[in-house]
Formats: sequence, C-alpha cells, structure tokens
Amino acid sequence: MRMTLQSKFVLVLLASVLFSLGLVYGLAFWAQDRSLVFSITVPSALLLTWLIGRTFARRLTQPFEEITTAANRMAADLETKLSEISEDRARLQTILSSMVEGVLVLDRDSKILLLNAAIERMFQLEGSTVLSRPLIEVFRHAQLHQLVQKVLESKADQSEEMMFIPEGRVFAVQASVSQKGGIAAVLVFHDVTDLKHLERVRKDFVANVSHELRTPLTSIKGYIEALLDGAKNDPRKCDEFLGIIQKHADQLNALLSDLLQLSTIESGQYQWRRGAVSVPDLIGRAVHLLQPLAEKKRQTIAVAPAEGVGPVTGDADKLTEVLINLIDNAIKYTPDGGRITVETRQSGSAVEIAVCDTGIGIPSREIPRIFERFYRVDRARSREVGGTGLGLSIVKHIIEAHGGKVSVESRMRKGSRFIVTLPKQSPFP
Repeated sequence: MRMTLQSKFVLVLLASVLFSLGLVYGLAFWAQDRSLVFSITVPSALLLTWLIGRTFARRLTQPFEEITTAANRMAADLETKLSEISEDRARLQTILSSMVEGVLVLDRDSKILLLNAAIERMFQLEGSTVLSRPLIEVFRHAQLHQLVQKVLESKADQSEEMMFIPEGRVFAVQASVSQKGGIAAVLVFHDVTDLKHLERVRKDFVANVSHELRTPLTSIKGYIEALLDGAKNDPRKCDEFLGIIQKHADQLNALLSDLLQLSTIESGQYQWRRGAVSVPDLIGRAVHLLQPLAEKKRQTIAVAPAEGVGPVTGDADKLTEVLINLIDNAIKYTPDGGRITVETRQSGSAVEIAVCDTGIGIPSREIPRIFERFYRVDRARSREVGGTGLGLSIVKHIIEAHGGKVSVESRMRKGSRFIVTLPKQSPFP
C-alpha cells in the first residue's frame, strides 16, 4: 500500500526518537560516569529529535501549505469570476427585460435558449414552459421557420415582415447568426402593426382627398365646357348649369375648410377657448340651427330633460360643432318622418350626451372604422346626401382634445346612438 505523507512523517519521527534513545544508551553503556552522560546526552538527544522532526515536518508540510495557498488563490479568482458572471447576467437580464422589442435566442438545433419579457407579452408565452423546446412547437409559422433556416444556411443576417395570427399583429423580424458557443440564431421582433396602420391611413387619405377633389372638379369643368359650347345662350340651361357649378364649388369649399380644421387640430395649432359651458344651452343652439332641415324631412327632434347635469369646461364653439355634426348626420341617414332624440345624463364626474336616431343603422363590421377620415359605409348614399366624409373624424378629435371619448351603438334598420362623454374639466389650458 502507498504510504501517505502523514504516515511517512510519523515513521521518521519514531525513527529519530529511537535513534536518539539508542545513542543515549550506547554512551551510557561505555561511559564510566553514566549520570553525567545522561545529563548531557538526554537533552542533546531530545534536541536532535526536535531538529530532525522539525526538518522533516517542514519538508512534509510545505507542499500542503503551497497547495492551501494555491487553493485559496483559486477560490478567490473563482469567486471574482462568478461575481463578474453574475453581474454580466444581471445586466443582460436588465437590458432584455427593458427592451420593447421581443428577443428570441435559438441553439443550433433551433431550440429556444432564451427569450425576454417583451416576446412573452407579444405572444402570451410563459418562459419556463418554452425553454429548450423546438421553435416549431412554440411558433406554428412557416415564414418564421423559413427565415431561421435561411439564416443558418447562409450565415448572413436576414430581415422580413410577417403577420402572426390570431394576434393579428405585423412584425419586422431581424435574424442574425452567431458562430461562437452554442448559440445559432438571434431573432429580434419589432411590432410594426401601428406603423402599417398609419401607412394605410396615409395612403387612404391621399387617395380619398384626390377622389373627393376630382369628382366636383370634373363636374365643374364639364358644365363650364357645356356653357362655353353654347349652353350659355339658353337661359334655362345656363341657370341650371350655374346652379350645379355653385353646388360643387360649395362642396369643394366645405371639404377644404374641414381639411384645414382637421389639420389645425391634429397639429396642435388650434387655440382652444376655455370656459364654463352649459350643456342644455349647447344642445339648444345645435337643435335650433338644424330644426329647419329636420322639418323638411318631417322629422322630429326631441330633447330629453337634462336634470342635475352641471356645466362642463371647454370650447363652446367646438362642442356646438360636435353636436351639429352628430345631429346633422342623424337627419341625413334617417328616413322621412323619423325621430331624433338628444339625451343627457350625469355619469360620475363626466357628462354623457347621446344623439339617437331611427335611421338605417351601421353594419357592426363597419363600426370600428366609422371615425376614420373619409370613411363612408355607403359611398353612393353619402355622396347623395352630401358631406365631406370628415365630420365624424373632426368630432372624434374635438372630443379627445377635451379629454373625452365618443362611441357608437347601432343596429341595421333600427337606428344608431352616438355617445359623447365629456369630463367636467378639459385638459387643455
């Protein structure tokens, strides 16, 4: 059996003791004065034993001391490294958790190594349940898997836009590949749904403005050409054509006026007037202005009592414009002989004003877009009854500027109910 260092030390110490004792007894045997010999040699033997033991002990313990020193140094270095790794991990987690973009890290087998909180929110994922799972099990999206395969094969960065269902969101996915360690691909998801919506709204706006301007201009141009071709010599036709030209010119003027107003409000350049506004007075002014239009269609405008409804703070002219728009729409889209009702009630710290009609109603699928600029449920009918297609959009902007909201409830062939909710105090100065 191999002897340990401790065993060797004990044997050497015993040997030195025996050697010293043997030396003492040998001298005592040959010497005449044994007491003198003992008095001299015993301390000398003990001293010699101590020296021999100390020498061997130092030789035997020195490696232990060196090992202990090295171990302490390694432990200190390891603690430092672990502390640095812990700090780096904490920094990485902080960065990932504060990112708006979703981050997904895959290994070379397309299994999920890491994901941040943003992507968990985007796709309603729970990190602990998807880690180490193949990407294809978590995301059933062919375009995404093709993007990952393309990145892994080409070893080059790739970027694509893709829609995810049922979330209904559009993401710009940037994929990069790593050549080091066990990481194969890093995917960053940018939610561009709102940008796509704004882009669509912008394109629709340009197309709608062009259409709304072209239609009356084309009519004006055509009737002017007809007048120049000789219709001006016929008094009846001349008066008729000039009346049509004036109608389209008024339509263009109203369109440009609404566009300018909408642009001023959206840009924040409009100077809001702040003051106490009586809700019953507000309704009264709007109804008084539109009563003649309702009478032409044999319609009834009823105003429900507004008991206990206090004043609101806001711009009286713009709030009157809101009610004029809503009541005017109700008149336009309610058949002859119909009924329009304006209701008011206190709702906590806010006031609700509802304009109800017995008109044609709005399809449920159209309601989410009803307040968009130029959006019309029935373009042909809307053009027939007049209007610029900007009225409800202006209403929405005015009410939101007052810190309120506007919504609609409707049933086909049963009528519509537009509800304006206004806080007692408006947010603008």
